Amino acid sequence: MNIAIFVTTRVGSGRLPRKALLQVNGETVTDILISRLKKTKIPIIMTVPDTSEDHQYMQPIVDRNAVGIFYGDETNIIKRHSDCAQKYGVEWIIEADGDDVLCSPEIVQSVYYHITQLKELVPIKTVGLPLGLNIIAYPVECLKGINFDSDTNWGVQIFKGRHKEIKFNYNEPYFLTMDYAEDFALIDDILTHCKRNLYVGGICSYLNKHPEIAGINYNRNEERFVRWKD
Repeated sequence: MNIAIFVTTRVGSGRLPRKALLQVNGETVTDILISRLKKTKIPIIMTVPDTSEDHQYMQPIVDRNAVGIFYGDETNIIKRHSDCAQKYGVEWIIEADGDDVLCSPEIVQSVYYHITQLKELVPIKTVGLPLGLNIIAYPVECLKGINFDSDTNWGVQIFKGRHKEIKFNYNEPYFLTMDYAEDFALIDDILTHCKRNLYVGGICSYLNKHPEIAGINYNRNEERFVRWKD
């Protein structure tokens, strides 16, 4: 079974311009995410839009991290994933969104294990983790027939039918994805102060002890929820 992690990202972000290239301690957040994912020993392929800007800025990241890359459809992420999987012969995709910089290797490993134990081709998602730490995975077969040309809320299309859930008990009300400047400020703080504890328990423990840090991006919640609803 050919399983790969797809890091879905792009340079041309709107709400937080060029967020994939923002730096913490001299490293881009994309480099940091890839470094974390490489601990799983699972092959990594960056899936990015086929634009001149993405070629210019993403290729150096790929080169210095020695991972794969696929330049595909600019807006249709489902098509981009399907085309990438066909090119590389991937049967199962573990999705690592470029916005989820704190994606934890131990959660990815758990998802990988469940994929190897499944006896049917159904998508998998984790539940019970703070926003930005949950992981989804899906067999390439389930992408066939999905007609959804957007780079927002595309994952919902994959989980409309039968799927499997992996449950965790870290369902804290923290927003650890990167949509706004406040989100980056929160992630910057965590990466700076939790260097040796960047696993789910360590991150949650730090934020539990420092509610003033956890609340850095709370002012964006209403805007975030409205956008997701749409």
